[in-house]
Parts: sequence; C-alpha cells; structure tokens
Amino acid sequence: MPRPSANINILNGQLGIIGPGNFGTPFVVIASAIAPVAGYLTAFSIKSIAEAKTAFAQVGNEALLDAITKGFYAEAPEGTELFIVCAVNTNTLTLLAAPGIAEKALDLANGKARIGAFIKFPDVSYTPTTTSGFDADVHTCVSAVQTLAESWQSKRKPFRAFIQGYGFTTASAALDYSTNTKRNTGIVVGAITDNTARATMMALGRASKEDPQRNIGRVKSGSLNIADTDTVKIGTALLEKTSSTDLDTLYDKRYITFDRNESEPGYIFNDDNMLTAITDDYNNLRNGRVIDNAVRICFATYYKELKDDVDVDDNGRLDIVVEKALESAIVTAIDEQMGGQLSKDKQGHAIVECLVNPDPTVYATLYAENALNNPNLNTLTNGGTVYLFVSCRPKGCIKNINIFLGLSL
Repeated sequence: MPRPSANINILNGQLGIIGPGNFGTPFVVIASAIAPVAGYLTAFSIKSIAEAKTAFAQVGNEALLDAITKGFYAEAPEGTELFIVCAVNTNTLTLLAAPGIAEKALDLANGKARIGAFIKFPDVSYTPTTTSGFDADVHTCVSAVQTLAESWQSKRKPFRAFIQGYGFTTASAALDYSTNTKRNTGIVVGAITDNTARATMMALGRASKEDPQRNIGRVKSGSLNIADTDTVKIGTALLEKTSSTDLDTLYDKRYITFDRNESEPGYIFNDDNMLTAITDDYNNLRNGRVIDNAVRICFATYYKELKDDVDVDDNGRLDIVVEKALESAIVTAIDEQMGGQLSKDKQGHAIVECLVNPDPTVYATLYAENALNNPNLNTLTNGGTVYLFVSCRPKGCIKNINIFLGLSL
C-alpha cells in the first residue's frame, strides 16, 4: 500500500471540442479554373485549411479556396477528411456526376463517403442557359447525381449530395421538385459574398459536423460561421431584401436556402429538404442519412451469414433459435453503432424491429408491399432464401410550434 499522498488525475474531454464524426465522411467534385497541385482527375484528400491552401495554391483558384476554407471548414471541424476530385472547368455539373469523374473521389474514400457536393467555377465568359430558374445544368445534374447515388446504393455504399444552385434567377421560375423522386439530392440556393459554391460547401460542412439525425438548419446548433463583413444573397438580392413569399416558394419547391436566425445574430439553413415529395419517407437529409447508415450495418451484419449451415424444422423453415439469433444480431448492431440516431425505448435502446420469415398470412400486407407474393419459407426448396424485414424508428424534428398566449384573471 503506498504512503499517504494527494493524487492529481488530469481530466479530458471537458472543453466540448468537436472532432470529426464517423457518419459524416464528405466528398466534393469540382470543375475548377486551375488544376490543383494533384492535377485534374486525380483524387486526393485534405484534413485542414492549411492542406487546402497547399492543394489549391495556384492563382485563379481563389473562389474555390474560399468555398473550402470559408465554406466547408467554417463548419466542419479541422481534421475532417474531405475527399476531392477536380476536372477542367469546361465540364458541367452534370458531367462531374459521371462515373469517370465522381467515382474517383468515391473510390479513394473506399466506401466511407456518405455526403457530397458538386460545384463548378466556369470561366468569366460562361453564360448560363437558364431553364426553370437556374442554369439548366443544375437540373440535369440532379438526375445524374441521383443515378450515381442509386448505383452506389446497389453496392451498399449509399450517399446523399448537395448541388450548387448555379445561375439562380427567381423563386417563381424555379422548378418545383415537390412531386419529384430525387431523394438523394438537394439543391442549395444562395451565395456568400457572391460565391454560390461557398454556400453549397457550407451546407456540406454543417452536415459533416452534425449527427446524421440532425437537421442542418437546427437552431440549437447556432448560427452559421459567416463573417459579419460577408454578404448573404438569394440570387442578386440580399437575404434581408428577399420577400417572405419568395423564401416560402423556394421552401415549398424543396430547395435548401438561408434564413435569418431570429434568436441570435447570423444565419441558419431553412431546412434539409431533398428533392422529393413530402410523402416520401426520405424527403429530408436526416432520414436519408440515417437509413444509409442502417443499410451499411445491415449488410455488414448479414453478409457474414451467407452460405452458413443452419438447422431447420419439419417444414424446412429455419429453426426458431436461428431466426431469433438473426433478429437479435441486427437489433444489437444498430443499437450499438447508431443508437443515438434513432428514437429510444424506455430502457434507452434504439427502437428497432426485425422480423425473420414472418408468417405470410399474418403479414400478407408487408410481403405485398415489397412485391413478394406467396413466399416460400422452406429453406430447403426455396434456394436457401430468408426474408428479413427491418424497421427503425427515426427521431422526430420539430418544425412548427403553435403558441397560444394570453392574459388571465
């Protein structure tokens, strides 16, 4: 036993310093005026403002550098790894989303990339072809990015992405995406000191910093890190000069843009809208990011079960013990790896339900909704097929608070 003494133990983690998140690995695909040090079509990554300045040290890339340093890293903490690939600026946003370009950054990220951005810096002589309120390239890029995202979804490496709202004209002319189905994409409308790419990269930075289940417009997260000397515009008008009608129109048409923060100085994002109908479960970025994480966990959990030998009952169905083990495996994995992104039960566990080979009569509607008619649960005769239905309860998001205030006797 040691002699009596006064021992001092150093505490850590008391300052609330935010480190890079595990679920927010970002990438950006850029049409740049000047090739970066790495060269065009060579993917690379950076982790700090200093590395960004080194990567884009050439004269002519000042606006691009601002988009990364004063946009992305104004929100994302230093140390956040940003995967980048650049192409010559004669490429459109749409061409950037082609597999031959965008996938260079995605491949370098090796499946880690979960949120991205597509931005461009055309020559000063470039004249947008205006269609439905934007450079027509913006709308065609939406379809290209959605196609790319669905391709990576099939690889169990899903992502969501922001697209620069280049060449915005008016809210009334903007294409209405409220009946569309581009649930993996969002368009950021607005400019910081006349740099629309900077606004898009700030959205990417805020998303990289926030937990996946959180709205990038969350008021409690504080105002965006935009200097008092910077201007925030929607098109050619200062945000303060933009009518509420136009802001409401952009919101209803599913665009992400800026709002004044009414509880403190500065600005916040209006919401985290994706370009799909509000009836879509994934009409917002947060639900999309949460389900993407669940996709990865489900695949990792069940892939290792393939071709394993299992016990079956008299009807060839999986033994009840095997089914319960499969159910428990995913519930535990999701609770442990992303429990904070989901609603919790009274015991503090993520609310996750897994049904393995549920009864086709009792759950006829569930099978039908997934185009499974008369499913055969006999593992010996159905080619070894197992049916698993996994559902996770997301967290809610407070959008409207109706306050009824008065005086009483």
